[in-house]
Amino acid sequence: MKKQSLRVIVMLMVFTLIPVFYSSATIHAATTNKPLSNQSPSAPEPIDIEEDTYSDHEVAPELQQAFDDYVDYYSQYKEWVPYETKAVSILNKYKKVLASTRKQAYSEMTNIAIPNYKKFLSGMKQLKPNNNDLSTIHSKLIKGTTLQLEGMVLFQKYVSKLNPDPTIIKKANFKFTQGQLLISEFNEEIALYNAPFSQ
Repeated sequence: MKKQSLRVIVMLMVFTLIPVFYSSATIHAATTNKPLSNQSPSAPEPIDIEEDTYSDHEVAPELQQAFDDYVDYYSQYKEWVPYETKAVSILNKYKKVLASTRKQAYSEMTNIAIPNYKKFLSGMKQLKPNNNDLSTIHSKLIKGTTLQLEGMVLFQKYVSKLNPDPTIIKKANFKFTQGQLLISEFNEEIALYNAPFSQ
């Protein structure tokens, strides 16, 4: 029976689930060059990750069910990745938001990034792991992704105003940071789950 070698799942999830981090950037008023804020979010740069090749993969008989559950989990997960990728690409685009790009940033956050991230989160909530270990790990992904979405909504609010409120971006970055902690835990735990199958 053909089995999927899924070592790439950890790399893929590390990329796709990296949240927006603090970075120095400014939003400038339309009529001045004075910064209105010292922080706006910054998303990771996309990286090319080759799709995992499917090959015969032998696992010990006692690990077979756990491996099959993992393959099923990954198959469900990767269907939703394109939605997250679209959202992340918009965040990458607006690492620095100026008065001249503020309206466009708001429009693209409203019409592309947030709707796509909501679809991704919805997909993650629909994903049903086949065992308790994966369910426990997956719950951290759900919580972290939820916080990421809350951060995006705050960032959208931030760029919706000509004179943005700096407290909003601080709240957004707090959400992003908290989401990252959970997503980092998820990545570590999924790597540990995957480790026996990668040898």
